[in-house]
Parts: sequence; C-alpha cells; structure tokens
Amino acid sequence: MRPTFLLPLALLACAQGAEWRFSAESDRREITPELLYVKRTVVRTSDALEATAHLAFFTSKSFRLHVIDQGAGANPDFVNLTQAFGRHGCVAGVNGGFFHPDFQPLGLMIADGRRSGAFEASKLLTGVVYSDDKGIHVVRRAQFQDHPGISALLQTGPYLVENGLTVRGLSPADPRRRTFIATDWRGHWVIGATLTSLTLADLGECLGTAGWTDWKTDRAINLDGGSSTAFYFDRGAGNPPLTLPPWKRVRNLLGVVPR
Repeated sequence: MRPTFLLPLALLACAQGAEWRFSAESDRREITPELLYVKRTVVRTSDALEATAHLAFFTSKSFRLHVIDQGAGANPDFVNLTQAFGRHGCVAGVNGGFFHPDFQPLGLMIADGRRSGAFEASKLLTGVVYSDDKGIHVVRRAQFQDHPGISALLQTGPYLVENGLTVRGLSPADPRRRTFIATDWRGHWVIGATLTSLTLADLGECLGTAGWTDWKTDRAINLDGGSSTAFYFDRGAGNPPLTLPPWKRVRNLLGVVPR
C-alpha cells in the first residue's frame, strides 16, 4: 500500500484544531513511494512564528535504523556526513544521541550490534529508539526490554509526543535547532532537523499537530540538538546529497538503511 505522504495537510490541521499549521514546502524529492525528502515550514497561529525543518519520510516496511559510531578519540572516524552515511549505505540520517565531554555516549548505544555506554536512568533520557529483526521501535525507558538481535539503539529524550498527544511539561526555554524522530505507529516514520530555533515545548506542539508530517504523530522523541544538529539525504540519480553539517563533533549518527 502506498504511504499516505500526500494527505491534505491543511485539512488535517484544521480537523485537529492545530495551533501549528502547514505554511509552505520549498523543496521535495520522492525517491520511491517509501522514501521522501521535503523541506517544510509551519506557522503558529497565535503569533505567526514560523518553523522550518528538513524532513526524511520512510517506512518500516522497507527500512531500518542504523547507528554510526564516530569513536571517542579527538577526531571523528569520518570527515563529513557524506562519508559517514555513504559508507554505511544510509539513504538518510541525522545526528544521534547525547554524549559526555570526553565523547563517551550518554546512556546506552548499540552500533553495528556493538554496545557502548551503559543504560541510564537520567531525567533527560526518557526513551529508547532502536531497530531489531521485528522493526523500528520508540519506547519509554521503563518499558524497554533488552534482548538479543538489537542492531541499533540510542537512549535519548525527552519524549515529545506520546499516544498522539504532546507531552506535558516540556521546557518553554532555551530555543535552539532540534533533531527528532517520529512515527504514526502504523509503519510511517520521519527523521527531521529544524532550521529554526525552537524550545522543546514548541517542538512537541509542532509534532503533535499536522503540518510537518502528513499523518497524526503517535509518538516522537528528541535527539541531541543545538550545535550537534545534522541532517543528510541521498538525493540519488547522480545528485549530490543534501547535508546540514553539525557545528561541532558528535559521537554518533542515526541513519536510515534499506532492509
């Protein structure tokens, strides 16, 4: 079944009484019916604040997640996003989870099946995003059950949307560029990086209403943002990839690979 990438965004927003509404789409590249890049802008109706993001839509039917470990040394293992994602066969990707000043991962990280860091009960790390032989998963930390066969995993947070509702209590302070992953929990997924500085409360509201996505988000979780924010999309057909490099060195990257 063809993914519902082309649903009428404005109608969806109106139906849900959204505070954030679709405003514009300035770039678009559909590689297959299962893989789409768009650059979209939404606007907050209360004060006309605009928020623009790079978005890569994909399906769990055709893709899995892949964590790329950049290493803990003084220099990353890859010189740029194109090299890192390209060598791992990723069609799209963003920066990954949080890390300590010495570049050790904050929380558990599984890259190519190899484990680093340790599972933590940090206030920040409220969820887990991972891939195994059954698919792609985003779950609360307390709900996560470790098991063999997990090929890619990041502890991260905070949760932004849960059961279709924006999570309460997200911080309304410290606007910055943001990175996230979201799903309708029906096989449709999106990774995104904002070009606009937003608070976590802003980001939760954006993802909790129609506008950036073509479907109602069931759950979404924040990844490391700010100066770590990065985005990559392979535009195929001999075209150079679209890249948004991070402003600083990051420990890991979260990629999308074909099954």
